[in-house]
Amino acid sequence: MLDGMNQGLGATLRQVGRTPGERRTVLTALGPFLLAGEVWLVAAAGVLLAGFPDLERDLWFVAYPLVIALLVTWVLRDAGVWLRSRRPGVRWRSGWERVVVVASVGLPLSAGALLGTALVWLPPQPSLTARVVVPVLTALSAVAVTRVLGTTFLATRTSGVLRERATRLAGRALPWSAGLLAASAITYVVLVPADGPLTAVLPPLVVLAGSGSALVARPALATGRLHRALAAVVVGGVLPVVAAAIALAPAASPAPTLELVLLACVPVLLAAQGWVWWTFRHPVGPRDAVFY
Repeated sequence: MLDGMNQGLGATLRQVGRTPGERRTVLTALGPFLLAGEVWLVAAAGVLLAGFPDLERDLWFVAYPLVIALLVTWVLRDAGVWLRSRRPGVRWRSGWERVVVVASVGLPLSAGALLGTALVWLPPQPSLTARVVVPVLTALSAVAVTRVLGTTFLATRTSGVLRERATRLAGRALPWSAGLLAASAITYVVLVPADGPLTAVLPPLVVLAGSGSALVARPALATGRLHRALAAVVVGGVLPVVAAAIALAPAASPAPTLELVLLACVPVLLAAQGWVWWTFRHPVGPRDAVFY
């Protein structure tokens, strides 16, 4: 979800940017944050492979098509961003922009479905209904949350008409995001058996707290306090992942080296992300330097 700002920005590229010049500005806003966000995708995969080999093996076994879909959409999203401006032709750029949009929806869709699959296939086996409904809800929630993240982030990184469009799209997506997260939490409580009171109550409460972040973000968006709104939607995007970690804890046996990996890597990644955000926090315009 920490790459979610990039995914949501890509998904709304052609909605916010309605001319080639505007879309160029949107991609300029993405600029330094693409690789910074992908660091977290790589780190998450590395921690799963190195720190939880048994969990990774079981998850790959039950959800291999989703893993492939996630990797393919990830590669296509990056290819679209990198290749879009390599030629000046209108058809070339328009084609790669559409690749970016489709892949930026497919990436959170497959990642959300993978998360939901982990919740309903790895703990005590729930009903077939839960195995279908929960991954669908978590997939749709991931798309909605990343859309809110991307448009709110874009509103802080642009100005004028682009900021107005991004803010308007974020305001429209917030109720969907909050509603789908709440529906996921309620469905989890009703359909998925828990190992104990902690995994029965705490994960849904954490997800509901993420849903409630919309209550903070929407007034902040309406009054132009964009950084406050962005902070609220980032919290709302991260909390479902925290909830999934709590729910999956009984099924996960960490490798002995995991603590050392987390202690060494996570503070460095957080510091690097903070530096990138602080350095490139200002709005961009058509005359700013481009990365892609």
